[in-house]
Amino acid sequence: MKLFKELRPAKIFLFITLFCCIYACSYFKKEIKEPPFDSETSYQQAEDLMNRGYNEEARKVLEDIKGKDTSQQYAILARLRIADTYFEDSSYEEAVIEYQSFLDSYPAHKYASYAQYRIAMSYFKQIKTPDVSYSVAQTAIQEFERLQRNYPRNPYMEITENRIRACYRVLAEYEFYVGSFYFKKGAYMAAAQRFNNLLQSYPDSVNESEALYYLGLSYENLGERERAVSALTTLIEKFPTIKLSNDARNFLSSLKQKK
Repeated sequence: MKLFKELRPAKIFLFITLFCCIYACSYFKKEIKEPPFDSETSYQQAEDLMNRGYNEEARKVLEDIKGKDTSQQYAILARLRIADTYFEDSSYEEAVIEYQSFLDSYPAHKYASYAQYRIAMSYFKQIKTPDVSYSVAQTAIQEFERLQRNYPRNPYMEITENRIRACYRVLAEYEFYVGSFYFKKGAYMAAAQRFNNLLQSYPDSVNESEALYYLGLSYENLGERERAVSALTTLIEKFPTIKLSNDARNFLSSLKQKK
C-alpha cells in the first residue's frame, strides 16, 4: 500500500506529460498548412516534360493543374496541352476528343483556331493508303474547311490548302482503285461509273489520264463505241505525249479497221 502511494505522483506526472505532448502535436498540425498550388511552376514543368518527350508524365501534371488552378489561367491552357500530348503520341482519337472539348468550352479563345487545325490534322495524320483512307480523308477535308470557315484569319491558310489538295488526291486515288478493281473483274458498268465520278469530282487529278483510258476501254466493252472514242480522244488531246495516249491511238486505229 505504501509503495502504491509513492508511485501515484509519478504516474500523475507521466499522464500530464503525455497529455501535453499530444495536445502540442495536434496544435502544430493545425498550424502547418500546405503551400498554395503554384500553377505557373507546374505548367512550366509540364512544358519541360513535353519538350523532352515525356508526354504521359506531362499529362499527369496538366491534369493536376486542371483540378487545382483556381485562377483558371493555366487550367484552360492545360486542357489544350493535354490534347497536344495525345497528338504527339499519335493517339489521334483521344486528341480529337480533347481538342473538341476545348473548342466547345472556348470557341472564341485565341487558340481556338489552333485547336480546330489540330483536329483536322489528327484526321489527316491517319491517312494511309487510298484503299483504307477514304472516309478519314473526307473527314479531314470537312475539318480543314471548318477551320477556314470559322476562323478565316487563322495562320494556317496556306498549309490548309495544301492539306485539302492532298486529301482530294487520296479520294481520287480511291475512286481509281475501286474502278480498276471492277474493270479487272469485268464489271465494266461499275468501273465506268467510278472512272466518271473521278473525272467529274476530282478534275486534273494525277489519275485523270488513266481514268480516261480505262473509261474508254470500259465503254468499248459495254458496246458503247461513241463514248469509248470520246474518252480516248479526250485523253489524246489532254495528254498527247504520254504512253497511254499512244496506246489510245493504237486502240482507236484498231477500231477503225474493224468497221
